[in-house]
Amino acid sequence: MKVLAVALADESQRFIKGYAPKGARLFLQPNIEFMRIAALLRPGDDLRYLDERVEPIEQPDHDLCLVHVGLGQEERARELLHNWPAGKGTPVLFGPQVTFRREAAPAWAKPRVVGDITNIWPQLRADAQSGRLQPVYNAPDRPAYVSPRRIRVNVEMDSTRQTIQFARGCFCPEQVKRLCPEHMYFGDKTLMRSHEEIIGEVITLPRKRIHLLDDDVAAKPDYYEELFGRLRDHHRQWTVNASEQLFEQPRLIRLLSKAGTKVVYLSESFLLGKLRRAADSHQLTHKLYRRVKSLQASKMLVGARLVLPLEPSSPPDYDRIATVLRQIDLDFIEPRFLRPDGSLARVTYRPMVTSAEPAWLKYKFYSMGPIIDRTMRRPRRVGVFTTAVYLLPYSTAYRQSFLEGLPWP
Repeated sequence: MKVLAVALADESQRFIKGYAPKGARLFLQPNIEFMRIAALLRPGDDLRYLDERVEPIEQPDHDLCLVHVGLGQEERARELLHNWPAGKGTPVLFGPQVTFRREAAPAWAKPRVVGDITNIWPQLRADAQSGRLQPVYNAPDRPAYVSPRRIRVNVEMDSTRQTIQFARGCFCPEQVKRLCPEHMYFGDKTLMRSHEEIIGEVITLPRKRIHLLDDDVAAKPDYYEELFGRLRDHHRQWTVNASEQLFEQPRLIRLLSKAGTKVVYLSESFLLGKLRRAADSHQLTHKLYRRVKSLQASKMLVGARLVLPLEPSSPPDYDRIATVLRQIDLDFIEPRFLRPDGSLARVTYRPMVTSAEPAWLKYKFYSMGPIIDRTMRRPRRVGVFTTAVYLLPYSTAYRQSFLEGLPWP
């Protein structure tokens, strides 16, 4: 069976013929959900992957077309279906935006998959082969793990990134759960994989660098302590996510460092509700600074994900918040901004950005001066290797994506 896999892109990043793709190549990675589908294909099946960030969408011969719809991409999905040529078969929509709408999805969004598509794949494949696709597929909300499989991608993309999950399900802070695909797919259900299964998969990965997709390694400290204690002998380099609970687990921090963790991304819980207060409190700023330094002293870079409400009636002082972020001495930030209705706002760079705009946070943090300053000071904390291989490339990639007008990597 021939499967056409289409990954939609936001308007700001959609490929324009004759121009280079927007965004840093480091962040131009294939869609993880299509990589899971690729692992479920049978011998003789073929998957053709098209990504709107790097190439125009074509309609080659196929038996089944799948279209991944990310959050905020509903209008683009409607446009694609409207322009889809007759006789090519109606594409099947799936992804976070489709699941987010559930029964409230518009009438034109059919056929569609609600939930994790890998949980309904056998039925979807069989219906596609018989030519009798159903209008709606409701996938079971049972977490299951499918190891991503490498797929053929456009040469403009970076296909070297290796990912793995130890646990499936959502461990995000309550305030951002509604934006998490794992929570949309599985609710509060979780799956913790066995240590033996995980180590067996790690051994099969060909490259050293591995990005752990789990939301929070501090959510189940005993589980992750034992696991990273065993993984330290395999000499891999890890990028992980953690909540502020990590600072209450000094043993886990030591094991993460010894296992080769190079970057820790702190979830929204680390700074949630604290940035405005820290702008008026030197004591709170120093506390946050000491926590960041405790991880850097363990030879790990520290990123932070922020979620800030957009309040037109009482906007925060973005310049003071930017100052606090630099005083805390983080290595990376990934800010997201929420409208009053809870939806994500697309905050992008424009020339002559001012301190009254939310884009000022990224502008100040990823200016060349701060990047050079962090790069010069970090080797003393994390070492020359981590600075050269992780801090500098990631900082310049974040800067490039921001200056090219992308709301997030």
